[in-house]
Amino acid sequence: MAPLFFNLILLVLQDSKNLPAPNNNPPPPNPQLPIDDHIWILLVAGLVFGIYMVYKRNKATNKAS
Repeated sequence: MAPLFFNLILLVLQDSKNLPAPNNNPPPPNPQLPIDDHIWILLVAGLVFGIYMVYKRNKATNKAS
């Protein structure tokens, strides 16, 4: 409850005269983002982690038997 009151007080006391002007520059037309350059590393890491979890669960169930 205290964070709510704190945020409300800060919102009310905020001085809108000192806010910076909005940036009206448009984004670049075609940003070069390397999203899927090395996606294979993520897939291999997921596969290795999945194998590890299956091995760990299998080992735990065999130990309990």
